[in-house]
Amino acid sequence: MGLAASQGRYLCLTARMNDLVYEGQQISQQRLALASEQQAIAEKYNDAMNNKIIQAKIMGEDGNVQTQQLTYDVITGKDPFTGLGMRIVDLDGNIVVPKKESMEVTSKDANGNEVKETFTNAAGFITKYMTDLDPEKANEMGGWNLSEIVKYYQENYKDTGLAFNIESSIDSSLKKDDEHFLFDENCLDPEYLQNMLSTGQWLLQQSSSAENEENDIEWKEITWQSSSQIVEVYDTSDDAAAESEYESAMADIQKKDKIFELRLQQVETEEKAVEKELDSVKDVIKQNIDDSYKTFA
Repeated sequence: MGLAASQGRYLCLTARMNDLVYEGQQISQQRLALASEQQAIAEKYNDAMNNKIIQAKIMGEDGNVQTQQLTYDVITGKDPFTGLGMRIVDLDGNIVVPKKESMEVTSKDANGNEVKETFTNAAGFITKYMTDLDPEKANEMGGWNLSEIVKYYQENYKDTGLAFNIESSIDSSLKKDDEHFLFDENCLDPEYLQNMLSTGQWLLQQSSSAENEENDIEWKEITWQSSSQIVEVYDTSDDAAAESEYESAMADIQKKDKIFELRLQQVETEEKAVEKELDSVKDVIKQNIDDSYKTFA
């Protein structure tokens, strides 16, 4: 092999060695990414296996205490065999209820024809018919239930010609006259409800005295942790699915990692072969140089 040919061969081998080194680095990075993914899967699995849920302890008619999912109906149910007889409040003391009231307002237009409108919250009615309110007062009253707004309107706005029809499934016995409802449809979702209780955004209230002749109940604020009727238990309902998902994901990662490992071994073997050939070409180049220029020595 001539000097020029040897040099060309050396450059090709050097380029190939660089490619192999780069590929090896890429494979190592991919394996590191797989390791991170594996850790994330393991953490997700551990979370699923160790997650807890809040449950209610209800005494059945047979006298045996059973635990069941904590829902809005269970918390507020007045029947001691199906509910806890409590209520849910936010941090401002507003009573959380799931369904808004619906109010149909009938008025007459300039021609004397009846016009009907439907409102699902006090704020909408205030915006249209109580524009003279101070903004701060309007904001406060926007959280009132519709029956309170109608009472206030009828007492303070005379001869307006408005007729009201309110439909509601809200149990008004849950509150006193000076208390207000907070409407939140999501409270019927057990997961959402438990999250709000667990994070302290909602609290529970328990009646501390028997109902008197005036239908007046005294409510005492408690946390679910302090209630003997509520317990926290491990949620095993999703364990089987979590384990199946974990095993499938780990098997997939191990398969990919094995492929990367085999390819890395091939790259390392090829690197050794190229390195050996580079050494051989170096020797040839050195010999060619010695043979070509020894006459000048």
